[in-house]
Amino acid sequence: MVSMSQPKAWLLSFAALATLAAGCNSTPKNPAAAAAGVKSQAPATASTSSANPGSPEFFSGTKLQNPVKVHLAYALWHEQEGNLVEARNSYNRVLDDSPKNVEALLGLARLDIALGRMEDAEKRLAKAQKIAPKNAQVAISFGQYYSARNEWPQALEQMKMARTLSPYDQATAYHLGYVQAKSGDMTSALASFTEAVGAAQAQYNLAYIYHEQGNLVAAEEHLQRAISLKADLAQAQSLLLTVRQERYNNKNQMATHQPGASNSSRAVQPASYTEPAHTSSFDPAPAR
Repeated sequence: MVSMSQPKAWLLSFAALATLAAGCNSTPKNPAAAAAGVKSQAPATASTSSANPGSPEFFSGTKLQNPVKVHLAYALWHEQEGNLVEARNSYNRVLDDSPKNVEALLGLARLDIALGRMEDAEKRLAKAQKIAPKNAQVAISFGQYYSARNEWPQALEQMKMARTLSPYDQATAYHLGYVQAKSGDMTSALASFTEAVGAAQAQYNLAYIYHEQGNLVAAEEHLQRAISLKADLAQAQSLLLTVRQERYNNKNQMATHQPGASNSSRAVQPASYTEPAHTSSFDPAPAR
Protein backbone atom coordinates (compact mmCIF):
# COMPACT_ATOMS: atom_id res chain seq x y z
CA MET A 1 0.00 0.00 0.00
CA VAL A 2 1.17 3.49 -0.78
CA SER A 3 2.37 5.38 2.28
CA MET A 4 0.10 8.31 3.15
CA SER A 5 3.19 10.38 3.89
CA GLN A 6 4.27 10.25 0.25
CA PRO A 7 1.21 10.85 -1.95
CA LYS A 8 2.91 13.48 -4.10
CA ALA A 9 5.75 11.14 -5.10
CA TRP A 10 3.24 8.53 -6.24
CA LEU A 11 1.27 11.09 -8.23
CA LEU A 12 4.38 12.58 -9.80
CA SER A 13 5.32 9.13 -11.00
CA PHE A 14 1.94 8.76 -12.66
CA ALA A 15 2.15 12.26 -14.13
CA ALA A 16 5.46 11.41 -15.77
CA LEU A 17 3.83 8.39 -17.38
CA ALA A 18 0.90 10.49 -18.54
CA THR A 19 3.39 12.79 -20.27
CA LEU A 20 4.97 9.81 -22.01
CA ALA A 21 1.54 8.59 -23.11
CA ALA A 22 0.80 11.97 -24.64
CA GLY A 23 4.06 11.95 -26.58
CA CYS A 24 5.36 15.23 -25.17
CA ASN A 25 8.16 16.28 -22.85
CA SER A 26 6.52 19.07 -20.89
CA THR A 27 3.21 20.14 -19.39
CA PRO A 28 1.61 23.47 -20.37
CA LYS A 29 1.70 26.05 -17.62
CA ASN A 30 -1.99 26.81 -18.21
CA PRO A 31 -3.61 23.57 -19.41
CA ALA A 32 -7.15 24.77 -18.75
CA ALA A 33 -6.61 27.99 -20.68
CA ALA A 34 -5.45 25.97 -23.67
CA ALA A 35 -8.39 23.60 -23.31
CA ALA A 36 -10.87 26.48 -23.29
CA GLY A 37 -9.24 28.25 -26.23
CA VAL A 38 -8.36 31.26 -24.06
CA LYS A 39 -5.42 33.37 -25.24
CA SER A 40 -2.49 34.04 -22.92
CA GLN A 41 -3.59 37.58 -22.18
CA ALA A 42 -7.11 36.48 -21.09
CA PRO A 43 -8.12 36.35 -17.38
CA ALA A 44 -7.68 32.55 -17.33
CA THR A 45 -3.88 32.84 -17.25
CA ALA A 46 -1.95 32.72 -13.98
CA SER A 47 -0.14 35.96 -14.83
CA THR A 48 -3.37 37.95 -15.04
CA SER A 49 -5.28 36.46 -12.13
CA SER A 50 -4.28 36.04 -8.52
CA ALA A 51 -6.99 33.44 -7.89
CA ASN A 52 -6.03 29.85 -7.31
CA PRO A 53 -6.53 27.78 -10.52
CA GLY A 54 -9.54 25.56 -10.05
CA SER A 55 -11.21 27.85 -7.50
CA PRO A 56 -14.68 29.35 -8.15
CA GLU A 57 -13.39 32.92 -8.38
CA PHE A 58 -10.82 31.89 -10.99
CA PHE A 59 -13.56 30.88 -13.42
CA SER A 60 -16.20 33.47 -12.47
CA GLY A 61 -15.07 36.03 -15.07
CA THR A 62 -14.53 33.60 -17.93
CA LYS A 63 -17.18 31.89 -20.03
CA LEU A 64 -15.96 28.39 -20.69
CA GLN A 65 -16.68 26.80 -24.04
CA ASN A 66 -16.04 23.31 -22.70
CA PRO A 67 -16.29 23.21 -18.88
CA VAL A 68 -15.69 19.46 -18.61
CA LYS A 69 -12.49 19.64 -20.65
CA VAL A 70 -11.27 22.67 -18.71
CA HIS A 71 -11.92 21.18 -15.28
CA LEU A 72 -10.23 17.95 -16.35
CA ALA A 73 -7.17 19.90 -17.43
CA TYR A 74 -7.04 21.77 -14.15
CA ALA A 75 -7.59 18.60 -12.15
CA LEU A 76 -4.61 16.92 -13.82
CA TRP A 77 -2.49 20.05 -13.34
CA HIS A 78 -3.31 20.21 -9.62
CA GLU A 79 -2.66 16.47 -9.37
CA GLN A 80 0.79 16.87 -10.89
CA GLU A 81 1.52 19.74 -8.50
CA GLY A 82 0.46 17.65 -5.51
CA ASN A 83 -2.54 19.87 -4.73
CA LEU A 84 -4.78 16.95 -3.85
CA VAL A 85 -7.71 18.95 -2.48
CA GLU A 86 -7.95 21.20 -5.53
CA ALA A 87 -7.49 18.23 -7.85
CA ARG A 88 -10.32 16.38 -6.13
CA ASN A 89 -12.56 19.45 -6.34
CA SER A 90 -11.94 19.78 -10.08
CA TYR A 91 -12.56 16.09 -10.76
CA ASN A 92 -15.79 16.28 -8.75
CA ARG A 93 -16.87 19.28 -10.84
CA VAL A 94 -16.44 17.18 -13.94
CA LEU A 95 -18.61 14.44 -12.45
CA ASP A 96 -21.25 17.00 -11.51
CA ASP A 97 -21.60 17.87 -15.22
CA SER A 98 -20.80 14.41 -16.58
CA PRO A 99 -21.43 11.63 -13.99
CA LYS A 100 -20.06 8.90 -16.27
CA ASN A 101 -16.82 10.66 -17.17
CA VAL A 102 -14.20 7.92 -17.03
CA GLU A 103 -11.19 10.26 -16.84
CA ALA A 104 -12.56 11.95 -13.73
CA LEU A 105 -13.32 8.61 -12.08
CA LEU A 106 -9.78 7.42 -12.77
CA GLY A 107 -8.34 10.70 -11.49
CA LEU A 108 -10.24 10.39 -8.22
CA ALA A 109 -9.14 6.75 -7.96
CA ARG A 110 -5.51 7.84 -8.28
CA LEU A 111 -6.00 10.38 -5.50
CA ASP A 112 -7.61 7.71 -3.34
CA ILE A 113 -4.67 5.36 -3.92
CA ALA A 114 -2.18 8.11 -3.09
CA LEU A 115 -3.98 8.69 0.22
CA GLY A 116 -4.35 5.00 1.03
CA ARG A 117 -8.11 4.96 0.50
CA MET A 118 -8.00 1.66 -1.30
CA GLU A 119 -11.65 0.69 -0.89
CA ASP A 120 -12.80 4.00 -2.38
CA ALA A 121 -10.32 3.61 -5.23
CA GLU A 122 -11.54 0.11 -6.00
CA LYS A 123 -15.17 1.27 -6.14
CA ARG A 124 -14.34 4.08 -8.56
CA LEU A 125 -12.27 1.77 -10.74
CA ALA A 126 -15.05 -0.82 -10.82
CA LYS A 127 -17.51 1.89 -11.90
CA ALA A 128 -15.14 3.10 -14.62
CA GLN A 129 -14.63 -0.44 -15.86
CA LYS A 130 -18.40 -0.99 -16.04
CA ILE A 131 -18.78 2.19 -18.11
CA ALA A 132 -15.79 1.50 -20.38
CA PRO A 133 -14.81 -2.20 -20.22
CA LYS A 134 -12.52 -1.90 -23.26
CA ASN A 135 -10.72 1.26 -22.18
CA ALA A 136 -6.98 0.57 -21.87
CA GLN A 137 -6.50 3.40 -19.37
CA VAL A 138 -9.02 1.78 -17.02
CA ALA A 139 -7.00 -1.44 -17.12
CA ILE A 140 -3.79 0.52 -16.48
CA SER A 141 -5.35 2.24 -13.49
CA PHE A 142 -6.52 -1.09 -12.11
CA GLY A 143 -2.99 -2.37 -12.62
CA GLN A 144 -1.63 0.58 -10.66
CA TYR A 145 -4.13 -0.13 -7.91
CA TYR A 146 -2.83 -3.70 -7.57
CA SER A 147 0.77 -2.48 -7.85
CA ALA A 148 0.18 -0.14 -4.91
CA ARG A 149 -0.99 -3.18 -2.94
CA ASN A 150 2.06 -5.20 -4.09
CA GLU A 151 -0.29 -7.71 -5.69
CA TRP A 152 1.84 -8.31 -8.75
CA PRO A 153 0.00 -11.23 -10.42
CA GLN A 154 -3.22 -9.19 -10.50
CA ALA A 155 -1.32 -6.10 -11.64
CA LEU A 156 0.32 -8.08 -14.45
CA GLU A 157 -3.04 -9.41 -15.61
CA GLN A 158 -4.44 -5.87 -15.86
CA MET A 159 -1.39 -4.49 -17.68
CA LYS A 160 -1.51 -7.34 -20.18
CA MET A 161 -5.17 -6.53 -20.75
CA ALA A 162 -4.27 -2.88 -21.32
CA ARG A 163 -1.62 -3.92 -23.81
CA THR A 164 -4.14 -6.08 -25.67
CA LEU A 165 -6.63 -3.23 -25.80
CA SER A 166 -4.00 -0.73 -26.96
CA PRO A 167 -1.16 -2.71 -28.57
CA TYR A 168 0.63 0.23 -30.20
CA ASP A 169 0.62 2.68 -27.29
CA GLN A 170 3.94 3.57 -25.64
CA ALA A 171 2.39 4.05 -22.21
CA THR A 172 0.82 0.60 -22.09
CA ALA A 173 4.17 -0.92 -23.07
CA TYR A 174 5.87 1.07 -20.33
CA HIS A 175 3.38 0.10 -17.62
CA LEU A 176 3.54 -3.54 -18.66
CA GLY A 177 7.34 -3.44 -18.53
CA TYR A 178 7.35 -2.00 -15.03
CA VAL A 179 5.04 -4.70 -13.67
CA GLN A 180 6.94 -7.43 -15.52
CA ALA A 181 10.15 -6.22 -13.89
CA LYS A 182 8.58 -6.06 -10.43
CA SER A 183 7.27 -9.58 -11.03
CA GLY A 184 10.80 -10.81 -11.79
CA ASP A 185 10.47 -11.25 -15.57
CA MET A 186 13.34 -8.98 -16.57
CA THR A 187 13.62 -10.34 -20.11
CA SER A 188 10.04 -9.43 -20.97
CA ALA A 189 10.40 -6.15 -19.10
CA LEU A 190 13.40 -5.17 -21.20
CA ALA A 191 11.45 -5.80 -24.40
CA SER A 192 8.49 -3.75 -23.18
CA PHE A 193 10.65 -0.89 -21.94
CA THR A 194 12.58 -0.83 -25.21
CA GLU A 195 9.37 -0.47 -27.17
CA ALA A 196 8.21 2.30 -24.85
CA VAL A 197 11.30 4.49 -24.38
CA GLY A 198 14.18 3.09 -26.44
CA ALA A 199 17.04 0.65 -25.85
CA ALA A 200 19.30 2.79 -23.66
CA GLN A 201 16.48 4.08 -21.45
CA ALA A 202 15.17 0.52 -21.12
CA GLN A 203 18.51 -0.60 -19.71
CA TYR A 204 18.42 2.34 -17.30
CA ASN A 205 14.91 1.41 -16.15
CA LEU A 206 15.98 -2.13 -15.34
CA ALA A 207 19.03 -0.78 -13.51
CA TYR A 208 16.82 1.54 -11.48
CA ILE A 209 14.62 -1.36 -10.38
CA TYR A 210 17.63 -3.55 -9.56
CA HIS A 211 19.01 -0.66 -7.50
CA GLU A 212 15.73 -0.37 -5.60
CA GLN A 213 15.93 -4.08 -4.89
CA GLY A 214 19.49 -3.76 -3.60
CA ASN A 215 21.08 -5.76 -6.45
CA LEU A 216 23.96 -3.37 -7.08
CA VAL A 217 25.92 -5.74 -9.34
CA ALA A 218 23.01 -6.13 -11.77
CA ALA A 219 22.23 -2.41 -11.54
CA GLU A 220 25.79 -1.48 -12.52
CA GLU A 221 25.79 -3.96 -15.39
CA HIS A 222 22.64 -2.51 -16.93
CA LEU A 223 23.80 1.07 -16.37
CA GLN A 224 27.00 0.32 -18.27
CA ARG A 225 24.91 -1.08 -21.11
CA ALA A 226 22.69 2.01 -21.07
CA ILE A 227 25.70 4.34 -21.30
CA SER A 228 27.29 2.25 -24.06
CA LEU A 229 24.10 2.74 -26.07
CA LYS A 230 23.65 6.42 -25.19
CA ALA A 231 26.74 8.05 -23.72
CA ASP A 232 24.93 11.27 -22.79
CA LEU A 233 22.12 9.62 -20.80
CA ALA A 234 22.49 11.77 -17.70
CA GLN A 235 20.18 9.67 -15.52
CA ALA A 236 22.28 6.57 -16.12
CA GLN A 237 25.53 8.43 -15.46
CA SER A 238 24.23 9.80 -12.18
CA LEU A 239 22.85 6.49 -10.97
CA LEU A 240 26.05 4.69 -11.95
CA LEU A 241 28.06 6.99 -9.67
CA THR A 242 25.60 6.29 -6.87
CA VAL A 243 25.73 2.53 -7.38
CA ARG A 244 29.53 2.45 -7.45
CA GLN A 245 29.73 4.58 -4.32
CA GLU A 246 27.30 2.25 -2.54
CA ARG A 247 29.29 -0.82 -3.58
CA TYR A 248 32.47 0.85 -2.36
CA ASN A 249 30.85 1.73 0.95
CA ASN A 250 29.50 -1.78 1.39
CA LYS A 251 32.94 -3.29 0.76
CA ASN A 252 34.53 -1.03 3.35
CA GLN A 253 31.78 -1.68 5.88
CA MET A 254 32.46 -5.39 5.54
CA ALA A 255 36.17 -4.73 6.09
CA THR A 256 35.52 -2.78 9.30
CA HIS A 257 33.71 -5.77 10.78
CA GLN A 258 36.64 -8.11 10.25
CA PRO A 259 38.76 -8.88 13.34
CA GLY A 260 41.60 -6.42 13.76
CA ALA A 261 40.26 -4.01 11.15
CA SER A 262 40.91 -0.34 11.73
CA ASN A 263 38.24 2.35 11.58
CA SER A 264 40.53 4.28 9.25
CA SER A 265 39.45 1.98 6.44
CA ARG A 266 35.95 3.39 6.39
CA ALA A 267 34.86 4.97 3.13
CA VAL A 268 35.03 8.74 2.86
CA GLN A 269 32.57 10.29 0.46
CA PRO A 270 34.07 12.68 -2.08
CA ALA A 271 33.04 16.29 -1.65
CA SER A 272 31.19 16.18 -4.96
CA TYR A 273 29.05 13.23 -3.90
CA THR A 274 25.57 13.92 -2.54
CA GLU A 275 23.63 11.13 -0.92
CA PRO A 276 20.52 10.70 -3.09
CA ALA A 277 17.13 11.11 -1.46
CA HIS A 278 15.22 7.88 -1.12
CA THR A 279 12.39 7.70 -3.62
CA SER A 280 9.23 5.69 -3.11
CA SER A 281 8.10 5.70 -6.72
CA PHE A 282 9.57 4.64 -10.03
CA ASP A 283 11.38 7.35 -11.98
CA PRO A 284 10.82 6.60 -15.66
CA ALA A 285 13.46 7.26 -18.26
CA PRO A 286 12.69 10.07 -20.72
CA ALA A 287 11.15 9.23 -24.05
CA ARG A 288 13.61 9.11 -26.92
